[in-house]
Amino acid sequence: MKKLGRWLVNIALLAAVTAVVSTLLLAVVPAADLANVTPKGQTAPAGKTYNLVAIGDSLTYGTGDEANQGGFVGQTVQRLQSDDDLRVNSVNFGHPGDTAQQILTRVEKQPAIAKNVKQADLITITAGGNDLMQTLMKNGADLNSRDVTKAEAAFGKNMEKMVTTLRSQNAHAPIYILGVYNPFYVYFSQVTQLQTIMHGFNQRTKTMVKRMANVYYVDVDSVLTKGDGTVAKSGKVTSAKSLQEQIADNDSTNPYLSTSDHFHPNHIGYGRMTDQLLKVLKKTKGQWQ
Repeated sequence: MKKLGRWLVNIALLAAVTAVVSTLLLAVVPAADLANVTPKGQTAPAGKTYNLVAIGDSLTYGTGDEANQGGFVGQTVQRLQSDDDLRVNSVNFGHPGDTAQQILTRVEKQPAIAKNVKQADLITITAGGNDLMQTLMKNGADLNSRDVTKAEAAFGKNMEKMVTTLRSQNAHAPIYILGVYNPFYVYFSQVTQLQTIMHGFNQRTKTMVKRMANVYYVDVDSVLTKGDGTVAKSGKVTSAKSLQEQIADNDSTNPYLSTSDHFHPNHIGYGRMTDQLLKVLKKTKGQWQ
């Protein structure tokens, strides 16, 4: 009976998470409009420059960065210029709400992306977070291993086609794919379904990059998912309250996520993503410097 009780609580929590995720995606991350995606970027001083093209979803866009410094893309440019004395231009093609399929469609159809990718020295990609949330929204408490496998396969297929398309536009620039993280772990660590989906998506990306030349995986799960290592006490988690009420009641929060939605990274969180990306950039600098 105890196991059954825990299972029922997990199902209820998963349903609650699903409901709030649906609200977040509708309120915070609007659906893609391919005709009205305007890139933003940073321009370096005149002289020898490296061109960074960032493609992806709300993480590329920088949603949640209360300092308005462009999330990890803006911080990466700043760090490369200040720490390594490099001149770096960036063009940001992040669009909140996009799934991997929607990002792929933009890569295939938008001339502005193809033009900038052709001139890129570095390319970054964030994708998968919205795919994970849509899988959760679609299946909710009925989520099973077959649903997860199907979602992983679709994600992997879209990512591979995206990388192949980018490589056809630019044969030389290294491509850095940032993994996904679980924004709800600190609050609901016992809802293991979320962790299972996240790890599955990341594993698909890791497996893919091993088969592709000059394509690299950047781990952000290890620095964002568990926050500072303190998780909420399971006794305070209940299906009787909304997810936002439970987060407010918790004795722990994720210090790397925005307090406005507890979903996207805040400025510090994007800084941690930047640290992870810079580690890989420096290890592979022979590919782009």
